[in-house]
Amino acid sequence: MTNGIAFKDGAWVETGRTGWALGDRGGLLGDGLFETMHAIKGKVARFDRHMTRLGRSATELGLPGPREAEGIAEIIGELVARNALKDAIVRLTLTAGPGPRGLDRPDEMVPSLTLTAAPRAKPPASVSLALSEIRRSPASLAARHKTLSYIDNVQARRQARGQGSDMALLTDTRGHLSGCDSANLFWLRGGEVYTPATACGVLAGTVRAEILDSMPVEVGAYPVEMLEEAEAVFVTNAAFGAVPVTTLDGRPLGTGELPARIQALFS
Repeated sequence: MTNGIAFKDGAWVETGRTGWALGDRGGLLGDGLFETMHAIKGKVARFDRHMTRLGRSATELGLPGPREAEGIAEIIGELVARNALKDAIVRLTLTAGPGPRGLDRPDEMVPSLTLTAAPRAKPPASVSLALSEIRRSPASLAARHKTLSYIDNVQARRQARGQGSDMALLTDTRGHLSGCDSANLFWLRGGEVYTPATACGVLAGTVRAEILDSMPVEVGAYPVEMLEEAEAVFVTNAAFGAVPVTTLDGRPLGTGELPARIQALFS
């Protein structure tokens, strides 16, 4: 992380001084959640979707929401201004806070909230995928929620890079398409847009939600072979919007371009 200003538990601090407490359950056990958001001139794209997902996940995982919940939008605006950023990626990290040794949470949790900002990198023109040997379990909380337990994604990306690809493609434990290591997956076939269902171990992204609310999308459990017959394949996340996929394991996929109806959402 580059040097700059961060927000941590009600105070503005230098990013080099934002370390968690030694007993923080987020650092020790991955007991927490995060959101990655795109902020343009201090305004977060799809902010309400991010906060809805964070709140829903916190409720299901039994985590208290951030104490600063009502003012997060304003804090982000000040955060990017303090870092002199016009086009930024903001990371919100919410942990269960400190606790005793072991798995049991304390009777009264004191959640910890950290917000950091960095310049947004230019989105890639396209990405290449490598099919990962790592599988997502539809029953796993780490697959369905944006938790701090991200080792499967880290390892999948590392393996994909080792094969000369940009990103890993993951299936679920039944062999159905799930998504990528840091993005949701879509494809166009027969003029229809498709995406895997959340029941396939999919983390429901905010851009994914926007596409589903904007046009008809076929949602279900699909084999990897579906991609080989697609006219176009693309991936989505909050950082880069939508980007076309050119290859899977070195084999060409589709046209390598975004469908016009998807381009229109991000133009």
